[in-house]
Amino acid sequence: MNLTGKTIVLTGASSGLGAEAARLLSAQGAILHLVGRDEKRTKAIGEEVHAPTYTADFTSLSQTRSLAAQLADAVPDIDVLALNAGGVMPPRLTDDGIDANFQANALAPWLLMTQLAGKLGTGRVLLTNSRSHDNAVLSPHNLAAALAGEPRVSGHRTYARAKLAAGVLLREFHRRNPGVDVGDFHPGIMASDFGRYMGRTGSLLKTAARPFIGTPRQGAERLVELATRQQALAGAYFVHARRAKGSAQLQSQELGTALWEAANRATASVSNSAE
Repeated sequence: MNLTGKTIVLTGASSGLGAEAARLLSAQGAILHLVGRDEKRTKAIGEEVHAPTYTADFTSLSQTRSLAAQLADAVPDIDVLALNAGGVMPPRLTDDGIDANFQANALAPWLLMTQLAGKLGTGRVLLTNSRSHDNAVLSPHNLAAALAGEPRVSGHRTYARAKLAAGVLLREFHRRNPGVDVGDFHPGIMASDFGRYMGRTGSLLKTAARPFIGTPRQGAERLVELATRQQALAGAYFVHARRAKGSAQLQSQELGTALWEAANRATASVSNSAE
């Protein structure tokens, strides 16, 4: 894909993989709109690559909806929506009454994607996923409990469950918007966020594992390669930039329909229902 004149919205752009991806995409001539949780750091990256910036915390549905409205006003169309924001968080409920991992990694990206569907046309949505999703299980019959963080498990396990939900919702979005190409990928464990939210233990693990894990630049190169690939991603899951198997539940239409309805209910107070 020739990026000259192409509009790319990139979330999670304030640091790490996202910041490096912004630099690479800018160097290829893309028109960038950068989203980050930290206003100061996001603006710094925006100034570096001469791109407008937006601040939103995905653990707030009202901030996510406001972000979608700002982007809808700012861009006539979107060629690539790169949903890169997310992370492992300690189990807790947000002010919206939803598990923080589920909201930040699945529900808020879904809300942004659906609110911007009219701007995507025949564009592409690329989701930064995690290989950990393959160890998670969701049932169409207990989604209310999953949104509430039940059953109570570790932050990493709720993160894995949320990443599975995000991948399922991405494919359900494609079924409802077949003109939009979609795909998701595991970028590898990045030195930038390994052990995040784990305090001193996480810092020690990060230091010990650094020689064996990837760099944000490597992850960014994989994101850019998939975001700009000429061939359709066609709903595939990738590890690094190679097609991989992923969880069988990613393709479950029954689960996709149930998750879509649950997401609509969970966001009904802050957005119009997605069609």
